[in-house]
Amino acid sequence: MTGTVNFRLPNFEILQLLGRGGMASVWKARQISLDRLVAVKILSSSFSSNEEDIDRFSREARVAALLKHPGIVEIYDANYANGMYYYVMEYIAGYTFGALLRRKGRISEDDVLTIAENVAVALDYAWETYQLIHCDIKPDNIMVDSDGTVKLTDLGLCHALKLNRKDDGTSETDEILGTPAYMSPEQIYADRPLDCRSDIYELGATLYHLASGRMLFQGVPDAEMVKCHVGETQAPNILTVAGNCTIRFALLLERMLAKDPENRHQNWKQVIADLKRIRAGANPWHVKLPQHGSSMAWQ
Repeated sequence: MTGTVNFRLPNFEILQLLGRGGMASVWKARQISLDRLVAVKILSSSFSSNEEDIDRFSREARVAALLKHPGIVEIYDANYANGMYYYVMEYIAGYTFGALLRRKGRISEDDVLTIAENVAVALDYAWETYQLIHCDIKPDNIMVDSDGTVKLTDLGLCHALKLNRKDDGTSETDEILGTPAYMSPEQIYADRPLDCRSDIYELGATLYHLASGRMLFQGVPDAEMVKCHVGETQAPNILTVAGNCTIRFALLLERMLAKDPENRHQNWKQVIADLKRIRAGANPWHVKLPQHGSSMAWQ
């Protein structure tokens, strides 16, 4: 991937572009003072220089930097310089599962379950220790290091990214940012405090994509996709779009993707327990959902 380096940051030699999205670009860099490779995420120019926003970004990043877990990409620093928000994080000499998915088309159920358990353990640590939620779980935010370690990136920074403002300083949106293909219904409603169950839904949507090679509501424009999560629309059962998946896995996804958080697993330990049951050849604990109660149809 190529990208022209047309900016400077103090204490960093920017080496190459690693990736670019709607909200940010990520660059490989050398931290001069410590002579180490890092990844630097530069938030897009649409984010303002409002003092309140800067404080919020720094505060959330400081909390995220407290996370010390082998399954979470470590954040070293967050700052504002030369008109740019940025944060500095551990450099992963590997790839994202989004990139792997684009290359392979789909991932086997066994590998998906391994990914799921690693991510669930990391998110359980973040929730139980700091009450942190991710709000943007997706294949491109799950990485694998060169030694095979699965790592989650961008954890804890979703709130800090709520920085968009109009020219008059008023808030453009009060919604927590996310990616439409994976957002939980309560993220879209924005009518209740979020908890770990929102991330459980997002991980369910991610697992569906990894195993089937298609998003829950493939081919639907973003504005309509959002409505699909909160309405009665259901994606096809994983068994019909990925024939090599088991009923055990389908039952897990049905519950993780329940539209009402009260019908999902209530914490990560329940998710982890179900993942272990499936890998041992047993069914997950079954919860009967109301009609259209999940974003994935059963039939």
